Amino acid sequence: MDSRFRTTVLASYGVRRRVMRGEGGDVHLFWESLGVGMSMGEFVDLAGLVAEALDRPVRCGELARGCCGRVARCSMGQILVSHGNLTLWFSPDEFEELHRLMDRARQRLADTEPPPAFGVPWTPRQDLPSTN
Repeated sequence: MDSRFRTTVLASYGVRRRVMRGEGGDVHLFWESLGVGMSMGEFVDLAGLVAEALDRPVRCGELARGCCGRVARCSMGQILVSHGNLTLWFSPDEFEELHRLMDRARQRLADTEPPPAFGVPWTPRQDLPSTN
């Protein structure tokens, strides 16, 4: 296998909060005991949604809305992040930490080499007996 396309840690706050890019270019967000895999495009969209919401000084209500999700703050101060089929709740401090993690990962993702156009290149196994 081509070693250039191994899993890459894009950003991390310890072992329980991190963002990684997989061999085929997919991105994995790990937050405590939750792990979510998505395409690079989905990750960039979600990271943009989180960044947009952080800049809004709204005390209660919708902070940001995108094509596939939204971010809202409830009256108790908790923040709802909804993207596709995923819905998560964060405290304001956790949400800021999520933003820093995703922003760092998004910047690092832009600096990494792109994955192969069709995922990981196929190579034949060397340990199989020859048919000739």
